[in-house]
Amino acid sequence: MTARQQNPYRPGFNQPPLVFAGRADVLDGAAEALDIAAYDGRTPRPLILLGPRGVGKTVTLGEIATLAAERHGWPTVHVEAKVLGPFLEDLEAGLVGAGRLLAGADLDQRKSRLRVTGGKVEAKAFGVGGELQFDAERPDGAAPTLGGTLAETMQIAAGRSSGLVLTVDELQNAEPGDISLFFGVVQEHVPHGWPLVIALAALPTLRESRGRRRLPTYLERAEWHDLDTLPPNEAREALVGPAQQAGRPMTPGAANVLLDHAGGYPYAIQVAGHFAWRASHASRAIGVDHARAAVPKIEADLANLFRSRWDDASPREQEYLRAMAAVAGRGELPRGGLVAAELGEPVTSVSYLRARLLRKGTIYREAGGGLHFITPGMGAWIRALDQGD
Repeated sequence: MTARQQNPYRPGFNQPPLVFAGRADVLDGAAEALDIAAYDGRTPRPLILLGPRGVGKTVTLGEIATLAAERHGWPTVHVEAKVLGPFLEDLEAGLVGAGRLLAGADLDQRKSRLRVTGGKVEAKAFGVGGELQFDAERPDGAAPTLGGTLAETMQIAAGRSSGLVLTVDELQNAEPGDISLFFGVVQEHVPHGWPLVIALAALPTLRESRGRRRLPTYLERAEWHDLDTLPPNEAREALVGPAQQAGRPMTPGAANVLLDHAGGYPYAIQVAGHFAWRASHASRAIGVDHARAAVPKIEADLANLFRSRWDDASPREQEYLRAMAAVAGRGELPRGGLVAAELGEPVTSVSYLRARLLRKGTIYREAGGGLHFITPGMGAWIRALDQGD
């Protein structure tokens, strides 16, 4: 009986890939921000990661948390903003938990990783983990303020010669008033030089908030990073690296077949590798035949992703998406005017459809006005759908 080899590909949500490729600029920016906070006595400007679904924003936030733990032994407070969710309350709870954790942590254990997630503190040191639940109440029962809680936590951190990383995912879901309130507090305390590093992730629709002044000035001046599909060399690295490390290398021909279907889309790369690994069970390498056998499963997996967004659109919204896909299929960048012309209607008659799809997060608009599907590959899927494939 052949010994089982663990599949090294991780297509699930927030599953760190075995080979983390293509985000060196972001990690360099995070490393610099950590050094500024740790050594220069300044609070660095935040990092904002923008990108469609499945390009690795959440995983990159996790890599920043790991970087902070490995280089400085700092904990991370992580909050995921939810639509109509308690964003400020989650921040409050996370900060309270981080303060308590810092007050009692042995910060000399530099290999430890301390992470606070939505009021839940996870502390792992040398493979030993524990979990504690915190709420946002102070021991004396006094009603806390968000600014006061942040100040207390940072004072504890500074007193321990430590610092704090705050990561927020899905920021586009938070209420503009909540965003303004919290980051107004942070901006107010920048002169204090807190050892605080903030990294935020959101869909590209967050850019729409900049021109409308829905984002505080503090965030407008952040370090913005656009995360998109990987360039060919980094996509190949992300695909073949895990197989090589797991002892079942992938041939160049097999990689070519899989990249033809995955492109540089990080999620699709993990899906492609996952099914190719499965198809190559009991083999010493992943060859072209294994890759070809995996293609139907790869296409079916990605089709489920596209289908959920398609089914969420109304019939009229689907017409708009079809028109976008048709324009893109001709090699043109879809814009409001081109899509309206494809539909044979004035721009003013269909602009509400574009607005709806932007709000839903099905599409996003770049700074120059170009429209893109939030999930790479969806345009080709729509064209194939209309052809009956």
